[in-house]
Amino acid sequence: MTLSAILWDYDGTLVDSTQKNMAVTIEILKKFIPNIQKTPPMVLTSTDEYRNANFKYKSWREMYKYCYHLSENQIDEAGQLWSSYQLKNQMTPNLFPGLKDTIQALVSIELGICSQNCGITIRKALNEFGLSSYFKAIIGYEEVSWAEQKPNPAGLLKCLMTLNVPLQNTTIIYIGDHQEDVTFGKNAERLLKNNGYETTVKCIAVDYSGSKPLEWKLKPDFIASSAGDIKAIIDNFKV
Repeated sequence: MTLSAILWDYDGTLVDSTQKNMAVTIEILKKFIPNIQKTPPMVLTSTDEYRNANFKYKSWREMYKYCYHLSENQIDEAGQLWSSYQLKNQMTPNLFPGLKDTIQALVSIELGICSQNCGITIRKALNEFGLSSYFKAIIGYEEVSWAEQKPNPAGLLKCLMTLNVPLQNTTIIYIGDHQEDVTFGKNAERLLKNNGYETTVKCIAVDYSGSKPLEWKLKPDFIASSAGDIKAIIDNFKV
């Protein structure tokens, strides 16, 4: 099968955005918990705690429910604030080592991003990295409805439609750092096959941001511990 596209998660996969996301979260939560900086929940006391919670819960909505004890209406309101608060925060997250070279080496393949972060924020960071032109499709959380967030495959399918890649007898690679990224990719594969497309979605899990793919219930097809590992895996598909 032809390799038609490589789709990426953003946070924890392309960039280490832990510090920025923590800072943005605190600013948003001030609206609901005014004294949050005086008595912060454990998840906001260190980057390690925040990162561990990110891997523990299926989505940011679960984190807001169980870590910050917000109501569903408050979570909806917090989500609507995310884009504007991300844009207000001028911190640029760090691209993980080696990824710029890896991405530039994949110029012959269509690249896209499917993320629960803000699409405008993602594009802004890519511009600063000099990589914006390599990604022809960026689907942030604002591009799909609340009910269609990961692991619902709507974002991945929208990304493929934006890239306008063939879906018959083809392979798509999805790269992420969370167990829900694997579910996301496999849900998309299942939906495509149910609609008559012979499409395979192969999932690469990266563990360089602290995830532990070997402990996940749904295992990825491959595990990458570096940008070089990602390139080696993809090169095997290109042969």
